[in-house]
Amino acid sequence: MTTSHGAHCRSDLLPPLNAGPSADEHLDALREKRNQQADFIMAHPSYDKSLWIFKQSNPVRKFCQSCVDPAYGERIFGRPAHPILRLVMKAVVFCVIVASITVAGIATPEYRMAYYAEHGLARGTWFDLVEVALGTTFVLEALVKIVADGFVFAPNAYLLSLWNVLDFLMLVALLVNTTTSLIYIGGLSRVTRALKAFRALRLITLFDRLRDTLHAVLFAGALKILDASVLMILYLIPFAVWGYVTVKKARG
Repeated sequence: MTTSHGAHCRSDLLPPLNAGPSADEHLDALREKRNQQADFIMAHPSYDKSLWIFKQSNPVRKFCQSCVDPAYGERIFGRPAHPILRLVMKAVVFCVIVASITVAGIATPEYRMAYYAEHGLARGTWFDLVEVALGTTFVLEALVKIVADGFVFAPNAYLLSLWNVLDFLMLVALLVNTTTSLIYIGGLSRVTRALKAFRALRLITLFDRLRDTLHAVLFAGALKILDASVLMILYLIPFAVWGYVTVKKARG
């Protein structure tokens, strides 16, 4: 009885095997971090200005914040996104992405060559004008996000999000392709025309579930996919060699 009691006392003194921060400690850490951010923003008010122009009290910035979620972290002094405006914003962007992909599918290089052969080389074709209008919509979307949370030097800046960085690169690619198509008939080169393929990636960055899936496949599941590929190759090589030898003997 004494031995079991002593063992029980020693087990109470030992730390648990899965020791880690409790839920309360995690919440306390989040509150402490949020308070530190709030104190820093209050001490440096210019840090929380988007583009060093729009304050949190600016009505334009408030409206932009109502349309989109914070690009990074939590808006401490900003306005949370309104569910209806956020849904409308996503629906508009989704329709524009689908329309952009549809135009790219219709106005193929073969279609453009036939169009130019029939109507002559000219700027301002219907597909160029449509791409300009759709590209303007993407620029406006980026401006709304930047005005809402800042571009780089802000607590919730646009480029602090990896997905927004990807969106920004695709936006630059779209602008390069559209600009060169307007200046040089048919586009500057195949490289700029190939940039149209990036617009389909916007469907991934638009929805949270698709982003989580892409993140899991590229980062969390990359090593597992590599292991499975190596294992498959190791299984295929012996059967390939055996099949080659068998066929060679049969022909010989």
